[in-house]
Order: sequence, then structure tokens, then C-alpha cells
Amino acid sequence: MKWQVKEWLCESYKAEKENGLKAYIYKSALWAGFYLKQKTPGYDVRYKGQIIARIYFERKGATVKGLAAAEAYPEISDLDLVEIAMWVNKLRFAAVQLN
Repeated sequence: MKWQVKEWLCESYKAEKENGLKAYIYKSALWAGFYLKQKTPGYDVRYKGQIIARIYFERKGATVKGLAAAEAYPEISDLDLVEIAMWVNKLRFAAVQLN
């Protein structure tokens, strides 16, 4: 695993890669038409102030959708985004278990 993801703010996460890259994951608005269902929780992945991907969860899995802005930052690959989504899913599940 190259990324370490930790809870940063309430329902927000900070992802750091071994080489110093940092990305922030914030809970996003539930946009009709993008998310499969209106109540599907989603997160925006921000890198250098730009939203580069969206992560949404349905049942036990996660779906990652890279946005056009991600093409400007080749240092974060699709596999990096999938790894970040797995971390966020793990942290969300741990928080649910505590409640």
C-alpha cells in the first residue's frame, strides 16, 4: 500500500502517498443523475484544489469515477484512486462499527 488515509475532519479524509503527494477527500453533495440513487453517499477527491475524482458507495463496494481534471495530474493514477477509495470504505465501515 502506497497511500495512508486518515480521518481529517468530520466525514473528510486526508490521503498521503509515500512520496509526499497529498489528496483530500470530502463528503460531496448528492447530485441526481451522477449517483445511482439519491441516498448513495459520495465523496469528492481533491488534489491541488481541483476535484479529480468522485467516489460513491453502494452496498459493500465502491465506484470511482475519474473526472477530466484528473488528466492534468498524471502523478495520481486510476490505481491510486482505487486504493484511496478502499481506504475510505474501510474507515467509513470502522466508524459505523463504533456507533
